[in-house]
Amino acid sequence: MPKAAKPAPKNGNAGSALTRALRFEKTGMRYFTVSAQKATDGFAKHVFALLADMERKHYEDILAIAKRLEEDGKFPVVSAVSSEGRMRLFKREYSRIKKEKTITGDAAVAMRKALGFEAEGREMYTRMSENSSNRQEKAFFKILASEEQKHFDIIYEYLDFLEDSGLRMQDG
Repeated sequence: MPKAAKPAPKNGNAGSALTRALRFEKTGMRYFTVSAQKATDGFAKHVFALLADMERKHYEDILAIAKRLEEDGKFPVVSAVSSEGRMRLFKREYSRIKKEKTITGDAAVAMRKALGFEAEGREMYTRMSENSSNRQEKAFFKILASEEQKHFDIIYEYLDFLEDSGLRMQDG
């Protein structure tokens, strides 16, 4: 006897997008945590730890929204306030640790991978925002895309610093 088809989730596309977003952020947390642990470069270690923390906060935000969506059956109202505060904190901390001068080629390799990860996140969240018909969902994914872009910019700036220091070419 064939199994009965599962009923479609009442949250449809939003639930699916949030599931993909949770998976993506969890992967980012793992990558940045492991990269921070492996980094011998003090600057890279701090940047990776900050990025892991930012991805953890994204994960927590997405999880809270998914829970509210499940409970209420509609996408909750989102605010950019916590995002803006997180980015101010991230930029302040980044400026502080940027003064460290120890750099290795391994840091450049890991940062290039991080750059790709952040670009992938930015593109994924941009698509999710564009494909959403719900105003709150669209706003939420747009905020996440913006945060991923800011992470990308920080990493790109670091890679430029490595190149200016002549170390980027040594990373094999």
